[in-house]
Amino acid sequence: MSTIFDLGGKVAIVTGANTGIGQAIALSLAAAGADIAAVGRTPAEETVEKVRALGREAEIVSADLSSIEPVQRVVDETIAKLGGLDI
Repeated sequence: MSTIFDLGGKVAIVTGANTGIGQAIALSLAAAGADIAAVGRTPAEETVEKVRALGREAEIVSADLSSIEPVQRVVDETIAKLGGLDI
């Protein structure tokens, strides 16, 4: 897939990455070179597999974002698992 965006070396958090728009965003960012922290209440196993098939790193970060309580943990876990956070 050709893209005008180069996100190589970047790490992105994508919420709702399990299905629909969230999954499409995760896959588009990965196609542009970003590694993905797939965040949601339901583990985004299919999304992670597809991101990895694109040659990018991907990790599941489980969180219920109906409140802001888990936000700092999501950031900390993303940095711990993927080495940074850019997007």
